[in-house]
Amino acid sequence: MLILKPLLLLAALLGPSPAQAVPFSVTLSPNDPALACHATSTPVLTFGPPPPGTRSLAVLLWDQRPGKLSGRWLVFDLPVKTTRLDAQNASRLRAGGGKAATNDAGQPGYTAICARGRHDIYVDVYALDVPSLGVPAGTPLRKVHALIHQHKLQEAKLHLVRVIP
Repeated sequence: MLILKPLLLLAALLGPSPAQAVPFSVTLSPNDPALACHATSTPVLTFGPPPPGTRSLAVLLWDQRPGKLSGRWLVFDLPVKTTRLDAQNASRLRAGGGKAATNDAGQPGYTAICARGRHDIYVDVYALDVPSLGVPAGTPLRKVHALIHQHKLQEAKLHLVRVIP
C-alpha cells in the first residue's frame, strides 16, 4: 500500500525566484512498478524546473524504516535541462545523461525495497552549482551525497509511505 503525501518542500539555501512560474519539484507515481519488491527497473521520475544558476542536477531515493535509513538510488551529474528519468535496468551506472552511484546495499544503481513493514520513501532532487561533482559512476552513495551538500543551491522533495505486509 502506498500513500502519497504532499510532494513539494522547498527548503533550500536559496528560495525560488519570483519569476519562476512553476516551483522546483519532483514527482513519482505511487504505482510505479519499480516500487515493487524485486523490481529490476528504476523508478520513473519527473522534475523541474531548477532555479537560476543551476549547472547540474542530482536525484536521490531514500528508504527510511524505524532505526534505519538506506540510500537506494543516486544519480548525479545530470544535465541541467533534464526533466525526466525513464525506467531502465536497475543495475546500470548511467541514467538520463548522468552517473549512478553504488547504493547503500553495495549494489550499482537502484535496489528495490522488499522488507516487511512501513517504509517512508523520500526522493530528493538537487539543483547544483557545478556541472560535475568530479567523481566516476559507481562512487559510493554516501561520498556523492556529501559532495552534493557542498554544491546544493536548492532541493525539491517527495515523500511516499509504503507498507509491505
